[in-house]
Amino acid sequence: MMRIGMAPEVSAAVRTDPGMLRAVNEDSALLEFPSYLVADGMGGHEAGDQASRAAVDAFASVIRPGELSTVRDVGLALDAAREAVGAVAAHRERGAGCTLTGAVMVRHEDRACWLVLNVGDSRVYLHRGAELHQVTVDHSLRDEMIAGGARPDALPGRNVITRALGSADTTADSWLLPVEDGSRLLICSDGLTTEVDDQQLRAALTMGGQPDAVVEELVQRANEAGGRDNITVLVVDVLSGGSAWHVSAEPESSIATESENDRTLTATVPRRGQ
Repeated sequence: MMRIGMAPEVSAAVRTDPGMLRAVNEDSALLEFPSYLVADGMGGHEAGDQASRAAVDAFASVIRPGELSTVRDVGLALDAAREAVGAVAAHRERGAGCTLTGAVMVRHEDRACWLVLNVGDSRVYLHRGAELHQVTVDHSLRDEMIAGGARPDALPGRNVITRALGSADTTADSWLLPVEDGSRLLICSDGLTTEVDDQQLRAALTMGGQPDAVVEELVQRANEAGGRDNITVLVVDVLSGGSAWHVSAEPESSIATESENDRTLTATVPRRGQ
């Protein structure tokens, strides 16, 4: 639980687990106010876990802990993560990479906001009351084919990531959302979402209690369902000091743009609810 200056008070917890079948955990996480991130490594033993750890460590080195950040600094942190993963991949014959997904609390126009970012198929969900909304969009071949109207029988058998740090396309999406009292963020790798559906996620987030209890329950559910991949679950609750305004029904996404020179993130505030 933490309250820094005029920042909203939050409570957060994280749990990462290798799952039931993997010997190595290639996931990494960052839980240090104002940053809450999950990275899912790719590239096999050593390469994947090194890539994910390099990404979160480089990101954390740019964001000043204990205070609200800025959209610009998050963009610089993302660039640092790209470079760090690129350095790991350069020394691997088969390359290496990772997803990078999460939320950083930033100050925007004198308000505390969540800057949600995503590269890959890890996810951020927003939970309010008994409602659950997936904020991020998966960068995967399956999801792109579904969005294009592909038939279920035409979908690939395994998920193929179309964006990742360390790959040809490292473009990040971003969404700028209000920090609302009573809201909860779920940030997770696909080791959770391939085993536990959205209805189960919603139930656990609604009834599960404090963040530390919720992350334990969700990891347990994923393992009981098969635990075929590494599982990382991070939950952040906004306890007080959040904004009074809110987005309506679904959070409106705001895709990040990047300058030709430094690829710094920009984002716009979603429409306010009526």
